[in-house]
Amino acid sequence: MKAVRVHQFGFEHPMQVDEVEEPVPGPGEILIRNRAIGAHPVDTAVRAAAHPFYKNFSPPYIPGIEAAGEVLAAGEGVEGFRKGDRVCGRAIGGAYAEVVRLGAMWTFHLPKSYGFAEGSGLVIQYLTAWNAVVIKARVSAGESVLVHGGAGGVGLASIQLARAMGCRVFATVSTPEKAEIAEKYGAEAVINYREENFSARCMELTGGRGVDVVLALAAEATLNRDVEALAVGGRIIVVGTARALDPDACFAVQKALLRDAQIICLSMPNLLPKMPEVRRRLEPMLEAGTLRMHVEREMPLAEANAAHDILWTGSFSGRVVLIP
Repeated sequence: MKAVRVHQFGFEHPMQVDEVEEPVPGPGEILIRNRAIGAHPVDTAVRAAAHPFYKNFSPPYIPGIEAAGEVLAAGEGVEGFRKGDRVCGRAIGGAYAEVVRLGAMWTFHLPKSYGFAEGSGLVIQYLTAWNAVVIKARVSAGESVLVHGGAGGVGLASIQLARAMGCRVFATVSTPEKAEIAEKYGAEAVINYREENFSARCMELTGGRGVDVVLALAAEATLNRDVEALAVGGRIIVVGTARALDPDACFAVQKALLRDAQIICLSMPNLLPKMPEVRRRLEPMLEAGTLRMHVEREMPLAEANAAHDILWTGSFSGRVVLIP
């Protein structure tokens, strides 16, 4: 099969399309004919050796953490999936390939209302958003939520989930074009953080009270001002950092104390024990087709290097998808 591989870390070393052996599904794994690949900023950060996880990879390796396609075979212990089923899920061993292994626990049936391109961006984004909005923030109807990076994949997923929970949702973006997308997917108010002080704007939107929840998707850039946007007893959910990098983030402790602020972090691997309950609640929402993913651009797998350039610069909304 054909696969894109990283032969050396660093953007100065282009990825290559190679011929490699097809994988075999192990216990708890599903093998799929890949139809669409969700390209993620984390893929670029690992390739650039700018993410702590890069030490887990030894070139040449196949990048990619999410894919959608049709089931070819299931490994030992896998139930509920048959050959030909349309699925989307988290990849094991690299998604930038024609045939990919998915972890069964991280795999969902893809409803007919979703195409493969959209499906390739559903799982990681919505599981992350669910972890942040439902599990960590424990949002309630009537609360206000500020979503940073509101036009990105996790941002759009978080906006839709928070709205579905009955919350008022505000979002930050960097361009007017991204503002339109965030509004389209349900943000009540969109703040261009390059032109406005988002903390002050949140105070205006809430009548001086502050927001109940902040989803910090670029915590190293926003955390200190996130505290200033909070209501008393508010929660900041640290979802990640810009482009999946690993810089430090700081905040004013005294301001946080005065607000009884809660700062809560999350990690995708730690979600695994909760997956049965997440699946029970999330799958009906996917089946209803009420949760969508914005596909900014579809590109051939052979153009993976160009896709990484787009991801690294942040000049996209929603998802960039590679088609094998």
